[in-house]
Amino acid sequence: MIGMAEKTNGKGSIYQLDKGKDGKKPKSKCRKWRLVVSLGKDPHTGKYRQKAKNFNGTYTQAQRELRAFVAQIEGGNLVKRNGWTFNSYAKHYVDTRVAAGEIQERTANSLRGTLRALGYRIGELRLQEITPEIIEAAYIDLRAGESLSGKPLSGRTLYNINLSAYLMFQSAKEKGIVGENPLEKVPMPKKDTKEKESLTAAAYSALISALDPAERFQCAVLLCATLGLRRSESLGLSWGDVDFANGTVNVHASTDDHAGLKEPKTEAGFRLLPMPEQLAAAIMRRKEAVMPSLIKYHPDLVFRVLSTDSERPAGCVEIDGKYYDVDGKVAVCCDDDGERPLPDSLSRWWARHRKDYGLEGWTLHGLRHTFLSLAAAQGVHPSVMMRLAGHKNPNITMKIYTHVNMESKREAMDAMQAAYMLAG
Repeated sequence: MIGMAEKTNGKGSIYQLDKGKDGKKPKSKCRKWRLVVSLGKDPHTGKYRQKAKNFNGTYTQAQRELRAFVAQIEGGNLVKRNGWTFNSYAKHYVDTRVAAGEIQERTANSLRGTLRALGYRIGELRLQEITPEIIEAAYIDLRAGESLSGKPLSGRTLYNINLSAYLMFQSAKEKGIVGENPLEKVPMPKKDTKEKESLTAAAYSALISALDPAERFQCAVLLCATLGLRRSESLGLSWGDVDFANGTVNVHASTDDHAGLKEPKTEAGFRLLPMPEQLAAAIMRRKEAVMPSLIKYHPDLVFRVLSTDSERPAGCVEIDGKYYDVDGKVAVCCDDDGERPLPDSLSRWWARHRKDYGLEGWTLHGLRHTFLSLAAAQGVHPSVMMRLAGHKNPNITMKIYTHVNMESKREAMDAMQAAYMLAG
């Protein structure tokens, strides 16, 4: 017997099929559902029309499947299964993932571009016709420059294409559209990206000395370089995360594409970092620079702090003999209106000004990589590096550590060889 309907955003209904022997099985235990979408009245018969399908999984998964089912119908994508081409299914695959809330639009655009690159070679073929040999031939063509851009694609790009196409075909396989996933028999393309380089200790020191932390974007760059933060993490820092009394910085959020805050993807991303005195002084200069405009234009973001002795309270700014502090939710790198900048705004600023620091071509992530490389060169243990960086995967940290220490070993061997040659 079909149970009571559960409305989902006013679009479609979910019916519980598995009610148990006593008819009281809770939704959390049910794994069989009936998804029904109303199409309204038929203009000719006056009868209500429906599209329905059965689904096996948890209730949360059923909700996602219902949203995807609605998106299929509204997009006119309910065609015969054997009619899917690579390009048509790629569009459907991305659109339904967006509709189900699995990926954001920015990720979707990147995924569309990746699949479009392969679709340039095999886009009009039916999914059932695509074999491992066809995909391998397409990779050869793309590597040779027969691509949308007319330029050869790198091994890293082909690696990403292969991964995205594999997941797309896996989706088609699970839906019964194809019998096998052809990517299962295609060797993963090898990445040919060069090893990331790091700044020398001298260049790193020169950059830190040249940055003016009073300016918001320069302060963000300083945080990336001295704490090894990602760009979104540097902009995600709020004044409440900076503990001047204990000398720590609490990293627990990053800025999204809409200047909102989001938590780290993994537990490793949550970390409490030590704040050296020089960095604390630099961050304090940032607070002193932004405080006057906040007091003048946004006094609601500022509050007075009373001191019981003659010393200035930790983290407070003194103006005309009075002590002030900023609301803990305000971004460290905020503008004069207290607004949090977007990550892309920081990237654009860095792209325009990095040549001023002699770092043309260097990315903000390269500064994070430099921080870790210099830490490894100073003998910091990989487990400590991993916690500083917020890496979940220890292999990432070990790759940096091994590379740096191999360079040190080479220098030592070269020095020994030179000494032996001189001695001989």
